[in-house]
Amino acid sequence: MSENGGWTLIQKHNGEDGLSFERMWTEYENGFGNLQGEHWLGLKYIYALINQKDRPSKLHISIGDFDGHEAYARYDSFSIGNASSYYKLSAGNYSGTAGDAFLGDGRNTTNQHGSTFSAVDLATDNCHPLCIFGDIIYLSCSKQFRAGWWFNACGSANLNGVWRSPPRYRYWASSVSWPTWRPSESLKFSKMYVIHQ
Repeated sequence: MSENGGWTLIQKHNGEDGLSFERMWTEYENGFGNLQGEHWLGLKYIYALINQKDRPSKLHISIGDFDGHEAYARYDSFSIGNASSYYKLSAGNYSGTAGDAFLGDGRNTTNQHGSTFSAVDLATDNCHPLCIFGDIIYLSCSKQFRAGWWFNACGSANLNGVWRSPPRYRYWASSVSWPTWRPSESLKFSKMYVIHQ
């Protein structure tokens, strides 16, 4: 941090600690993991970080694959709502090399902009009464994809998914996923940063 801004790492997922992101709502709200390793900072702390008067925030996402390639997605504004809004996501204009997986393929059901946060015990993911993907029917994106995230019936991206390594890291719907960059692979790592201006 400096007078002119800085950044805070709010999520790191790389399999090194074997940390499960299949967690309950209170854990996603309060945070879990090791701040020096794999972790989720906590929705209430993220909310406090990015809702400071006269301190707008950006979101920077860094991802990598198992072939050693890296990409990023940056959103020129980033905020989440308070707890009563289920920490509704607001991300601004995209730039980067990874593609805007929050937007998905442009269909309403893959666009995660404006989505509320869901966890395995609290589904706010627009799967009411159910979600259908091909011939698969499920009641909750968080249960199906084994993670808490800003799902939207069920959306596209999921950086809190199940970490999977080679040789069995392809074609899992529940994987660490940013499909506008690697549509069928679980990522080797993801990091999410709030950039303070």
